[in-house]
Amino acid sequence: MLITIAALGQSASFQVRMLVSSSVYVSGDLVALQLQTLDSEGRPTLEGSLINLYLVDHSGSTVAIERFNSAKQDADQAFLLPEELTTGNYKLIAQIQGSKFQTEALIHVYSPTIFSSTALPENANPELGVEVVNASPMDENIEWKVDEDSFSISTETLDFGVLTVKVFDPLLEGYPVSGVVKKSELAEAEKESFQLIPPSKDPNSRISVFFLDQGMVEEYNMRDSASIEEKLMQHQGSSAVWAYQFDNLGETIGEVTVNISDWKNKKFSSFDNTVPFDDVVVNILDHKRKRKYIDQIYRTDFDNYEPFWQKSDQVAPDQVYLSDDYQGIATLREAFSGIVSKASVKRNKDSYELILSPANAGFRYEKGPLILFNGSPIFQFGDLIETPWHQVYSISVYNSFQSQNRFGILGRFGVVSIEMKPEFDDPLGAKKAAYPFYLGINDLVQINSEEFDPTTPDLRPVLLWISGLTITPENSQTVEWEASDVQTKHVVWADLLRKDGKSIQWTQTLTDQSSQE
Repeated sequence: MLITIAALGQSASFQVRMLVSSSVYVSGDLVALQLQTLDSEGRPTLEGSLINLYLVDHSGSTVAIERFNSAKQDADQAFLLPEELTTGNYKLIAQIQGSKFQTEALIHVYSPTIFSSTALPENANPELGVEVVNASPMDENIEWKVDEDSFSISTETLDFGVLTVKVFDPLLEGYPVSGVVKKSELAEAEKESFQLIPPSKDPNSRISVFFLDQGMVEEYNMRDSASIEEKLMQHQGSSAVWAYQFDNLGETIGEVTVNISDWKNKKFSSFDNTVPFDDVVVNILDHKRKRKYIDQIYRTDFDNYEPFWQKSDQVAPDQVYLSDDYQGIATLREAFSGIVSKASVKRNKDSYELILSPANAGFRYEKGPLILFNGSPIFQFGDLIETPWHQVYSISVYNSFQSQNRFGILGRFGVVSIEMKPEFDDPLGAKKAAYPFYLGINDLVQINSEEFDPTTPDLRPVLLWISGLTITPENSQTVEWEASDVQTKHVVWADLLRKDGKSIQWTQTLTDQSSQE
């Protein structure tokens, strides 16, 4: 049986309006976005359209691609930058398939190697800085108010508007970037397509499809071809896709062959690759270096940060294995090989590699999980794989997409937490003691933190990024955030897209709530 999926056509939507949360990133960062489809008159449309978002390097070559459904404005829209990007200028180019227009935004991406190198990147210019967005005149019919920890907006005359708000420190984070609409450079000689070749033609079977770059699993009945067509084309991204077929009793039939047309042949115009590197950029990058430990491992949400000790609904592990419940096991390696579900251990030369499978699928992740050994984050067990089982208190496994969210980007291949019994020495204790202390973060890695100092800086440059809020006379909006301990000047930046297509932007500092900048 052969299922061929053609790309969905677009009709009502004409072009894309794009706001990017910042202009300065480090490779591997998550780029928060606001994507809104517009009609031929430049007015926002509410019906869903499939948006292709290309990441393009300075030569015009496509580096990565994601797809977004514009109807899901209440969902987080974000693009994950590949970790291997070199320092340079890149463009995010959004297009509706079939449209004659594209929307592009220029961002500056820096390789993490700048954190350990004393040499200036060859394409970096210390005389160039990032663009600062000036506010446009405020509409007198819109009432707005900024407090220390909230922003509110209301109107009695506006029929409809889409609101995006960012609260940030401009000394530590770049201003948002508005996309520019241009005539499309993308030729449509070959449309994207999916091709699934299942091992069985059983109409009562199910197909489970896993999209690695978006961390999601979609399951379909073989007979429901329309649903497969819609979902697969909406969710196809740039990375590998796995699919497995199961019978009606849940038993595995076999792996489904997945053929996807090559997205890398999408070509755009070239552009300059000189990146800004003045004192402001250097300061932003240095702050990102300090935040790297937190952002990539322990920060749980880009939009609404909430300190760990204030969380009352922490996601529990998907499975917990207590060592006292199992007999006849000598080491951690034997435990992962024998009793831990969805885990496998394979020998790789002189070491062992641990691989997890998602909680609700039969395939394996392509890389090893994040390992918290008594709270210390590692990715390779090394000799710790032979830790005596009687010294271990428990193994906790996070391999559903809900539980993995707690650990951010580095938890995308699953997380395993091993807790030692207190009477035995922690082999990574010296490493843990060397961690810098961050309020609300070390609670995750230092179990014995007795108290916290509420004056300790939390180092957050971004207090809030939220997009896709709708404003009407009957629907005013108030957004709140946790105030930062960083003693610098934060700015409220807001963008309101009106029903008539007019966009209004403004800024105001939190320390000056009486006048507009």
